[in-house]
Amino acid sequence: MGADEFRVLVVCTGNVNRSALGAALLESWAASHLDASLAERVSVGSAGIGAPVGAPMGPRTLAIAQALGVDGSRHRAVQVTDEAIRRADLVLASSVRQRDRLLADVPGALRSTFTIREAGRLAELMPPRPAPGSVQEMRDRVAELARNRALATAGGDIIDPQGKDDAAFRQMAREEVPPLARLARVLLGMPPGDVAEVEAAVEAAGFPLGEVPPGPVDPRSDARGRTR
Repeated sequence: MGADEFRVLVVCTGNVNRSALGAALLESWAASHLDASLAERVSVGSAGIGAPVGAPMGPRTLAIAQALGVDGSRHRAVQVTDEAIRRADLVLASSVRQRDRLLADVPGALRSTFTIREAGRLAELMPPRPAPGSVQEMRDRVAELARNRALATAGGDIIDPQGKDDAAFRQMAREEVPPLARLARVLLGMPPGDVAEVEAAVEAAGFPLGEVPPGPVDPRSDARGRTR
């Protein structure tokens, strides 16, 4: 990992739904809540353990992303590598099994690797933070999550909606987006009010999955669909 860059890697199975959505959200939130000079040194990527390399974000996941004000149209699936895990300051897996597999391949990544829901639970136990001012401060916040790992409750999987119905995709959003927002409150300084708005929007689960809006969303919109 570069000393002057903070790298986030979100991992799932195929890198077309869970990890693709998670990376798109975190990238958008970093741009919204960090100072521009720091945001440009934050790299958010995603990968799959068994990715159909080059595949776009799934259409129903794309609809969810767009409903949350995030553009996933440029996403293309990539295969996870040990090197990508080693370089990352924070690795977020979509399930306990995936987290454990990544750590079996790269044991040295223990202090930076969590499931998404595990990281969200740990972040929820921490007080709100102002936006960090440096890459090192972001690394310090990840280290604090790792020190408190024992406080997280068991479990932590996000449903894999691939091949399932609309209800599974809405369940994916409800299981994934709120913990990511709680993590962003600690890691990126996302205001608690914004976290609450994201959680409320996802709980309502009114995503228009039957029809994907054409074209990318307005790049100026935040992850709550509001133009900034």
